[in-house]
Amino acid sequence: MKKLRVLPVFLFLIFAASNTLAQTAPTTPEPPKDPATTTPAPTPAAPTVDPKAPAVPVTVGTEGDRDTNPSPEKVQATEVASNELKLRQLAELVEDLKNKVTATKFRLQLLKEAMTAEKETLGGARIVLKHVNKMGGAFKMVRLRYLMDGKLVASYSDAGEKDREVLAKKEISIPVGHVSPGNIRFRVFVTYQGNGYGVFKYVKEWKWEVHNTYSFNAEPGKDYTLEVQGVEKGGWTTPLDQRPHIQFQLQSKALVTKEEAKPAKTK
Repeated sequence: MKKLRVLPVFLFLIFAASNTLAQTAPTTPEPPKDPATTTPAPTPAAPTVDPKAPAVPVTVGTEGDRDTNPSPEKVQATEVASNELKLRQLAELVEDLKNKVTATKFRLQLLKEAMTAEKETLGGARIVLKHVNKMGGAFKMVRLRYLMDGKLVASYSDAGEKDREVLAKKEISIPVGHVSPGNIRFRVFVTYQGNGYGVFKYVKEWKWEVHNTYSFNAEPGKDYTLEVQGVEKGGWTTPLDQRPHIQFQLQSKALVTKEEAKPAKTK
């Protein structure tokens, strides 16, 4: 009976000892992997670029003045300003072309009258206009118009390339042609633009239009040269808008002498 009690205790001790040995047994390390047989981790694929996609604009400048995402209001304002400038230049060019057509018609009319009335002789007078620009470097002439008896005879504007070359000259000769004797009235309009530089660049935004009138009595058989001078009046203390001035000088000579008017003698 005593042997039967000792046997369970002995079995329990054996079972506990086996569990303890199993927990304290060292773990066997895994063998090192062969790098030749090791599968590398997949690398992320590079992003594909669509060749038809619109190019991204590159902005040059500092971060302070760089606007990589302009607002629609800014873009619209820029487009409107550019369109207004083009329309204004086109309107000036069209107006100048109309003025040239009107002046050409009037001068053709004068020529027709001269041919029909034989005004090349002592019966008529001839007039030539000479515009002399004596303004300083602060003034740039951008437009010039001449009217005779209220009708346009000449018009120049810097909107046209050829007219810019004419306006850049110091002397401009405008042949009016033959006219009927009597009182002649001329009116001249000149537009100047500021020509500033350096700290005076703001003067380029200024424009002045000056005009003046001159009348004289055209006598038959006379050749007249009316010199119109654009000059500055005052001095350095005079404001720029009060300096432009127009003055006139009239010269005359015989158009055809009596000896030249006599018919040639036949032999």
